[in-house]
Amino acid sequence: MVIWFLFGAMCMLVILLMLAYVKFVALNKAAARAWQQLDNHMKNRAELIPSLALSAAAFAELERPFIYELSALKDACRKTTSLQERVKLENEITQKFKKVFTAAMHHPELKNDEHFLKLQKSIIYAEGKVQSSKKKYNSAARDFNTITSVIPLNLIAQMFEFTPYEYFDFDPSLPKVMD
Repeated sequence: MVIWFLFGAMCMLVILLMLAYVKFVALNKAAARAWQQLDNHMKNRAELIPSLALSAAAFAELERPFIYELSALKDACRKTTSLQERVKLENEITQKFKKVFTAAMHHPELKNDEHFLKLQKSIIYAEGKVQSSKKKYNSAARDFNTITSVIPLNLIAQMFEFTPYEYFDFDPSLPKVMD
């Protein structure tokens, strides 16, 4: 009788271990998918940089080094392996976008320039997609990090070498698309 009890307890323990592992894998994949989506949106946003740099070249307020910096940021984002460095670079890109849009407000002729207005809308739309994806990624990372920090699940996470995700946070904020 004791043997059956021990056998039953061992089976329950194995089943609980398997269920915990499946949950870890599911949350890990959700966070990885969310990161991939965020990364893709940031890459799409970065593809707008050359067009913006060309437009920015027309503004006397924006000097040539500014335009080179903007293009260099795109390359730096591709090469970085550190999440914190990526956050810093993405934040700089957003700040550069803001600077171009601020300079554009001093040029009334741009209010009628169809190419610049399309570019501006595309950038603001891309920025919105990045912000939305950032929220999804941070939410998935939070869910995964929460389950990996709960006792006794943290022991199982350590056993299978699941590590917490870092949060991705940078300054949002380009204005909404102007009509």
